[in-house]
Amino acid sequence: MTELAPLLTEYDKVADSEGSLDPLGLSLIADRLGTRLVPGVRERMRHPRFLTAMAAGAFVCAEFDDDQVAGDGITPPYQVYEWYAVQALVGTFRNATSEILGLPGREKATDAMRKGKPLCAQNYLKAPSVFGFHGVYRTLAEDLDILRQGRLGEAGNCLIRIWETEQDLAGFCSREQGPGSSLRQALTNAVKDGLTKSGVAREWNWKWNSIIAEKFAPYRAKAKENESLFIMLCEEPSSNRSQIIRFLISNEGSRLWLKNQAEKELHVALLKSASPDLRELLECIRSYEHFARLIQDAFDDCLWYMSGKQRKTNIKELAGLEAVKHAHKDVPDAFSKAYDRLHLSGYASGFIDGFGDLRVNGNCETWVGQLLEHHFAVQKKKPPLGKNPWIDRYDDNTYCVRPLYRRDEPARMDDSYVHPYRTNAIWSFLRDLKRVSNE
Repeated sequence: MTELAPLLTEYDKVADSEGSLDPLGLSLIADRLGTRLVPGVRERMRHPRFLTAMAAGAFVCAEFDDDQVAGDGITPPYQVYEWYAVQALVGTFRNATSEILGLPGREKATDAMRKGKPLCAQNYLKAPSVFGFHGVYRTLAEDLDILRQGRLGEAGNCLIRIWETEQDLAGFCSREQGPGSSLRQALTNAVKDGLTKSGVAREWNWKWNSIIAEKFAPYRAKAKENESLFIMLCEEPSSNRSQIIRFLISNEGSRLWLKNQAEKELHVALLKSASPDLRELLECIRSYEHFARLIQDAFDDCLWYMSGKQRKTNIKELAGLEAVKHAHKDVPDAFSKAYDRLHLSGYASGFIDGFGDLRVNGNCETWVGQLLEHHFAVQKKKPPLGKNPWIDRYDDNTYCVRPLYRRDEPARMDDSYVHPYRTNAIWSFLRDLKRVSNE
């Protein structure tokens, strides 16, 4: 019997035991609030034209069965199509990389190109279903009905037909003879061969690469395609997403965002015109972020103070820090207000479970000790097997920040949001769609 070796990717420069994000476990509730605020949109999204590439891919991959995978037993047709699209974009714009800024997998593909290797599971992204362009943009594609359970949705069908016309690709969708028919057939055959090979089955100089790249380049959409994408994003005028977009493209909203890109200030200004439901959600976000800023600043000040020491630090020293004293004083009221707002939005139980240990009960030394214990517990629970804490704890109840997490500056203490709420993603979309500019 032939034994199959496990499918491995080339090493990603990630220390699996280090948890360098979200040391206090604050991001889960923030992400849920952001998803409710701007449905379908995720913080990593930047360029809506990947939605068009996904629609075209769904059209091409309609030739294959739902359960069909490559010879490796894992890779689905859409992923093979993505490899071809990324290889075409990276290869074509190797000397004009500004054309593919924001392309997921660009660095991996560039490395493969330098080595002369076609893309495959081993040299592409470690988790393409999350970090490839299908992974990044899938939630929005499904929310807009561009994709429906992996197949082309009604909105996707409309979008790809607009793209077909504007790009002079007659036959891509309509099945009539034309340049689009040739491109579709070339892609279909390439995906079919790629499924057999479990990787791209065309060289980096494949004759269709330049055409694929030109037709899907992130910044080269034409007017009607842009208009179609914008209408999809704002299809329901009363939706939270539509209200935020309309405010951002207004003179007031765009000026405010360009001034300092502060989401808190943007949300405060939006409150005046927001619907009751959106207003309630914005107030919930503000309350949660006020609580988050207090405990994040306290933790950051601890890291900063320990970073400047050449010895271990005790709890009494940390309790004397400005941000720690400020949090100890204000957390009780901030916790109560955040809980009340989150209760209205359905997130109160998660808030209590996640942060009930930080309700002030005792003096400042007791509270900062609870804050550090909270951090240790958060790191221990992170998948798959826990992550290292940012701070070492010694048997004599002293602490020392680990080198990877040292800080050169004290806490911000400016009451800004700790977490982003999709405005950067939406603004980038609107800039690509020619609705706003950075001037």
